[in-house]
Amino acid sequence: MNPYKNSASAGPSVVHRSSTRPNPLRAWPVRHLPLAARWTVVTLALLALNGCAVSPVPIPDADHKDRAQADVAQLVAARVPVDGPLTLAQAMARAIRFNLDYRVRQMEQAAATGQFELSKFDMLPKLTASAGYSNRSNDSFGNGFDRNGNVSDNYTASVPREHSNSSATFSWNLLDFGLSYFRAKQLADQSLIAEERRRKAEQNLLQDVRLAYWRAYAAQQLLPEIRQLLIEVDGVAAKAKMVSAQRLMPPLQIVTFRRSLLDLQQQVIARASDLMQWRQELESLLNLPAGARYSLTGLDGVAGVQLKQFSDKVEALDAVALEFRPELREEGYRIRISDLEKTRAQLSAFVPGIGLDLAANHESNKYLLNSAWTQVGLNASANLVKLFSLPSINRSADQQQQIDSARRIAQTAAVLAQIRIAVSRHEMLNQEYSFWAEAVNDDSQIVDTVQASAKVGAMETQFELVRAKARLLVTKVNAALAYANTEAAVGRIFNSVGLDLADNGALGADLPALSAALDDRLRRWEKEHFKVRPALVSPSVVFDLASKLPVDGRSAISKAMTSTLAAADIKLVDEADLRFRTDVSVVRLLDKSVAAVIKGQLMDRSNNVLAVFEQHSTLTDPVTTPQWAALGDAIAVRVSEAVRARAERPLLPLNQP
Repeated sequence: MNPYKNSASAGPSVVHRSSTRPNPLRAWPVRHLPLAARWTVVTLALLALNGCAVSPVPIPDADHKDRAQADVAQLVAARVPVDGPLTLAQAMARAIRFNLDYRVRQMEQAAATGQFELSKFDMLPKLTASAGYSNRSNDSFGNGFDRNGNVSDNYTASVPREHSNSSATFSWNLLDFGLSYFRAKQLADQSLIAEERRRKAEQNLLQDVRLAYWRAYAAQQLLPEIRQLLIEVDGVAAKAKMVSAQRLMPPLQIVTFRRSLLDLQQQVIARASDLMQWRQELESLLNLPAGARYSLTGLDGVAGVQLKQFSDKVEALDAVALEFRPELREEGYRIRISDLEKTRAQLSAFVPGIGLDLAANHESNKYLLNSAWTQVGLNASANLVKLFSLPSINRSADQQQQIDSARRIAQTAAVLAQIRIAVSRHEMLNQEYSFWAEAVNDDSQIVDTVQASAKVGAMETQFELVRAKARLLVTKVNAALAYANTEAAVGRIFNSVGLDLADNGALGADLPALSAALDDRLRRWEKEHFKVRPALVSPSVVFDLASKLPVDGRSAISKAMTSTLAAADIKLVDEADLRFRTDVSVVRLLDKSVAAVIKGQLMDRSNNVLAVFEQHSTLTDPVTTPQWAALGDAIAVRVSEAVRARAERPLLPLNQP
C-alpha cells in the first residue's frame, strides 16, 4: 500500500493532495543531512561570509626585512671571489656566468622553451575522468501522466537519496588538433626568438664589459697618482697658509694662489670620481661586491699601446652580419609566425569541428537495469557565417606580411649602417687617442722642465709644478678614456656583425674553459680583421738642388735641409716616390746685399708637377755659412709643407673597396 495515497479512511494524519505545497526550506532540513555534509555546509557558509570581509593587509616590516636578507644572501652566494689578475677574456666569462640581468634572459629563454614543450600536450586527445556524489534530504518521488494527460495516482521514484557516478571519456576534435598544431609551431618559433634575444643580450653584455674593463684599468693605474697629487696639493695649500701668516707675499696674491689651488682640487677630484665610477661599473657587470680587491692586466703605459687598424673591407662584414645578427633572425621567425597565424585563421574558417567521443560510465543507482555502460558519439559542426570573414582574414594577413617585410628591410638597412658607423668611429677614435698620447708626452716634458726649476723653492714655481702635474694627470685620464673607447670600438665592430664569442658548447663549460674559448675567439677574430696601425707615414723625398752655388753654400743648405726635414720625419734618400727640384739663384745688389730667389717643384716618379712655390730672401754679402743654413731651413719648411699635404693618414678616410 502506498503510504502517500490520498484515502478517506486514512484518518486525520493523511496527507491530502489538495493541500498547499510544503515550504521548500522545511522540505530539506539540515538535520536530514549526514554529519559530514552538515560540516561541509557550515564550512562553505563561513568561507562565503569571510570572503565578503576581505581587506588590504600590508606585509609586515619584519617580513620585508627577512626578504631583503634572503635576497642579499642569494646575491652573495652567487658570487665567486677573484683569485689573481683578471684578463679581458676572464672578465667576459665571469659576466656570462654571474651577471644577473643576463641570467634573467636565460630564464626567459628557458620559460619560452617550456611553453613550447607544454603546447605539445594540446595536440593529444583528451581523456577526462569524472566522479560525482549526490545526497538529498528526501526521496525524489513524483507522478507521471499518460497520453491523454491523465495524471497517475501512484508516486514513484527511480533515483535513491544517495548515489554516486563515475565516467572516463576519450574525446578528439579535428579542428582543435589543427589549431593546437599550428599554435605549437608558433610557440616553437617564439622559443627561437627568445634564443636570439638571449644572444643579443650576451653580445651587448660583452660589449659593455669590454668598455668597462679598460675604463676600470685606467682607474687602477691613475687613482694612486691622483691620491699622491692631492697630498701634494694639500701640502702646497698648507705652505700657502704659512706664507700668508708670515706675510711673505702680498695678501691678494696669496688669496688668488689659494683659490687656484681649490679649483685644481675640484678638477682632480672630479676626475677621481669618474675613475671610481668606472671601476664600480665593472664590478656591477661581473656581480662583484662593491670595493672588491682585484687587479686587471692591461698595458705598460702609453708606450705599450698598439692601436688596431681595420684591415678588411666593410663589405666583407655585410654578408656575415645579414646572416648572424640576432635582430634579423628574429624578424625571420616573426614572419613565420605571421604565416602560421594566417593558416590558423583560414583553418578555423574552413575546417569543420569533427569530434569523436568515447566514454565508459558507471552509476551506483540500484534502480537502474544497467548501471555500467559505454557510449560512442560522433559530431560535426561548422560556423557557416565565419566563411564570409575569409576575405577579411586574407587582407589582414597580407597587411601583416607587408609590415613584417618593411620592418625587416628597415632592420637590414640599420644593420648595414651600424657596420659602417662602427668602422668609421673606430678609425676616428684611434686618431683621437693619438692626439691625447702626444699631449701626454708634451705635458710630461712640461712637468720635467718645471720640476727642474722648482728646486729653488719659490712659491710660484711650486704652484706651477702642481698645476702642471694636475694637467698631466687630467691628460692621462683623457688618454686612458680615449684608449678605452678605441677598444670598445673594436668590440662594437664585432657586435655589429652579430657573431657569438662563445658557442653553446663553451657556454656550458666551466669558468676556465669558457675564458679560454673567449680569449681564443677574440685573438683569432682580431687577427683576421685587424692589424697594428702604422704611425703617420711621410713619403721619402729625392732632393735635387739645381744651382750654381759655391760648394760651402750647397753643403750648408743640404745639411740644414736634412736636419730640419728629419725633425719632421721626412727622409732625403736617393730613390723615392717624390722628387723635389730646387733652383736657387743669387744676385748681388749694389747695396752689398744678396737677393736669393728659391723656386721649387714637387714631382712624382712620372715627373708630374704636384706643387710649385717661389720664395725671395735677402742675404748680406759676404754670405756666411749660417746664412746658407737659414736658407736651407726655409727651403726645408716649404718642402715639409708640400710633402705633409700628401702624407698617408690611414685613419681618417673610411676604407673603401
